[in-house]
Amino acid sequence: MSKVLKMFLGTGLFVVFVSFFPINNAHAQEIENDHNKLFEVQTESLMRTAPSEEAESIGTLVEGDKLRTFDEIDGWVKTFYNGQPVWVYSEKLVLIEDNSAPEDTEVKEDKENPSEKAPVEKEQEELNKVEGNKSVPVEDDSNDSEQQHEDFFFEKNKPEHALDEQVEIPVGIYTPNKVQISEDTIVVTKNTLDGYDILIDAGHGGGDPGAVKDDVYEKNITLSTAKKLAEYLEQEGATVNFTRKDDTFISLQNRVKQSNTHKTDVFISLHYDYFSDSSVNGINTYYSNSTTSGNLAKEIHTALTNNLDMSDRGIRKEGYYVLAHNQNPAVLLELGFMTNPGDLEKMQTEEYQESVAKAITEGLMEYYDKISVK
Repeated sequence: MSKVLKMFLGTGLFVVFVSFFPINNAHAQEIENDHNKLFEVQTESLMRTAPSEEAESIGTLVEGDKLRTFDEIDGWVKTFYNGQPVWVYSEKLVLIEDNSAPEDTEVKEDKENPSEKAPVEKEQEELNKVEGNKSVPVEDDSNDSEQQHEDFFFEKNKPEHALDEQVEIPVGIYTPNKVQISEDTIVVTKNTLDGYDILIDAGHGGGDPGAVKDDVYEKNITLSTAKKLAEYLEQEGATVNFTRKDDTFISLQNRVKQSNTHKTDVFISLHYDYFSDSSVNGINTYYSNSTTSGNLAKEIHTALTNNLDMSDRGIRKEGYYVLAHNQNPAVLLELGFMTNPGDLEKMQTEEYQESVAKAITEGLMEYYDKISVK
């Protein structure tokens, strides 16, 4: 029996043997380094663990999201999300960039250097012709390739300030989001807060000045910060409402009522703190209900500490009125101490208030981004 025929029979048996292994295993191993395309999502699309409608869904892409892909099987494209490979059906995607290598690149190289082929390669070529150009790979370096792609892929002094009314009642049961397109991730670039209603609560107001230091009134700084925050949120597609838009007194009960009786996805109360010891400084984030607000507090506080050059005083659970009586996810932010000279100087600047607004917005985007894939 000729050598070529022996190889043919041996290869055929190997192909039959491999075909009995689960198809999902092959998908997990397979990755094409010459497949590099950028798509934009046209309609809502699910991310799945394998290229099949029966595979588990691990998140949803919305219109305007973009993803770079590295493989394609039967109309499904492969990308990475949070470091993990995911599959999206390409029917709902529009190709906007194609950096993949031409399919005949290897063939052309072989034709240019036919004399350099080893005898074993020529024999394999003969087998390929017999099997319709389908060959069984001898080595699979996909694990290294996939790892390469995946490698590209959060109580010291108690403030005396906070709110006038602290209610001791039982309570229920942590860049940038507009990232540059990389080779291993889905990129969200369009209206990431679109459809969400955010209620901004500028602390104090009217006859309630809040903390006062050197003729600086807390009520004025919170209102100024609230307006800057609204601009950033609206740029990201959010609908923004205020508990107060000017120097008006609004009771704590009415602030909560606005949140509970109107469409509100998140309630954010802005404050600047004070303490008898002027050396105390930094920022705090407060929440009341762990179930509704714990993760929100974590993401916003993380963004604040990452973006502001301020001491991190941590995240704390407290029963403040506007938190404990709020039916929606709610946080109260103490953004510096008016009794600390360094904090007081910072908080009065446009630059600091802009940084606060940007950080809170980034924290909200991260919060909703994580919710969308649960």
